[in-house]
Amino acid sequence: MNTVGHTIKRFGISALSVLVLAFGTSACGAASEPEALSDDQQQAIVDLVQDHGTDFAAPSCQVEVFRIGDPATFGWATCTETQGPNPAPAAQATAFPFKITGSTVEKPGDGAQYLKDVHTMFPEDLWSALEQRNRGA
Repeated sequence: MNTVGHTIKRFGISALSVLVLAFGTSACGAASEPEALSDDQQQAIVDLVQDHGTDFAAPSCQVEVFRIGDPATFGWATCTETQGPNPAPAAQATAFPFKITGSTVEKPGDGAQYLKDVHTMFPEDLWSALEQRNRGA
């Protein structure tokens, strides 16, 4: 009976340890998630990216915010060119990571400059997410 009691006690302690570790890990992961944005905050970011992040005359952008911080906001934008009252399907599109500081929108350069800029502009913990997005994964 004593052996069974020890086995149950060990199992209980092991199960408790696993639960504490699981909850602790999920709590740490939740801390890195961006805060929920109000519609006005989201629209302000979209407006900045549309006005200062593309060369399109009439862009329409969707943005995903990775992190809102002080002093910068980091995310990914997908923009298409839309013109006229009844635009045809988008002939041009672009997708890029962005960094917003105040009202300045920065994005990495093209080609060989891209990776260098990503490593300079973005926090290291976002590099793999940006690489996956850039590859289309």
